[in-house]
Amino acid sequence: MMKETVGCLLIHGFAGDINDILPLARRLREEGYHVECPTLEGHGTTRRQMAKSTRHDWLRSAEEAYKRLKMRADSIVVIGFSMGGLLAFHLTTNYPVELLITLNTPYKYWDVKQAMSYLREDFPTHSRRYIQGIGRIPLSSMVQFRRLLEETKPLLPKITTPYLLLQARLDDTVHAVSAEILASSVDAAATPQISWYEHSNHMILHGPDKEEAIQYVMEKIKEHYASYATAAELPN
Repeated sequence: MMKETVGCLLIHGFAGDINDILPLARRLREEGYHVECPTLEGHGTTRRQMAKSTRHDWLRSAEEAYKRLKMRADSIVVIGFSMGGLLAFHLTTNYPVELLITLNTPYKYWDVKQAMSYLREDFPTHSRRYIQGIGRIPLSSMVQFRRLLEETKPLLPKITTPYLLLQARLDDTVHAVSAEILASSVDAAATPQISWYEHSNHMILHGPDKEEAIQYVMEKIKEHYASYATAAELPN
């Protein structure tokens, strides 16, 4: 029997870029996985370009990346950071996905209390970029994000794919309780598992829990495919 090839699609966050998920993408590539990290339409460029793009463009970017990856891999793991997790839900309800992973993905957005506490402290540059970046984001883009969030919520009960959630306790952008709501909203067949990170804010893959979070993802992907292979080898 030929060994199944595994592809990992990583989707960055709202108003972010591939830097959001680059540390994890690099580790996955080093381990031999096929990796695809698209830059969503309108992201990583100018405020004007961001304003021109819509949630439909962002989803199309993710879908095109999925299709590119499927040409190279038999089985797909979709990993979404922040808003990328919302797009990951859409992909999972429309395309074959073997494992779904979200990191700091919103159900309730923008934890103002947590954000203000970070503004009073010296916190990492990556998190500062996220908070201060709100002022640079076009209002039209914020509206598109809100619509995407509301359009995603009805999809959650349709999610039956095995689902892992990583959530930072000190998230300064997404209410940490979002993880619990997401886990309780998907179908029970998804057997959602939440992994909490006590020392990180929103940019979890650049914070103090970075290595722990990456290692968790790596182990869970290996664990999933090991059990999948074992099951496939069992006699009927």
